[in-house]
Amino acid sequence: KGLRDMVISTAEELNIPYQFETIPGGGTDSGSIHISANGVPSLSITIATRYIHSHAAMLHRDDYENAVKLITEVVKRLDRETVDKITYD
Repeated sequence: KGLRDMVISTAEELNIPYQFETIPGGGTDSGSIHISANGVPSLSITIATRYIHSHAAMLHRDDYENAVKLITEVVKRLDRETVDKITYD
């Protein structure tokens, strides 16, 4: 929850559009990582993509650029204090 809240506040602060989507099937490595050891804060930042498992996948360039911007800003903010707060609070 702490990591999710930090990513959302970063997106809102920088006016980066985002949306939540849940699908009933499939998954990513973050689905397993979050339950390893004593729990590891994790989430997936993804880009809506058509035909993702083909050689002709399509996405909107704005979505790509906003995802890169969001991930870059989140990584910049992950100092020791922030990581500890996300992990232990």
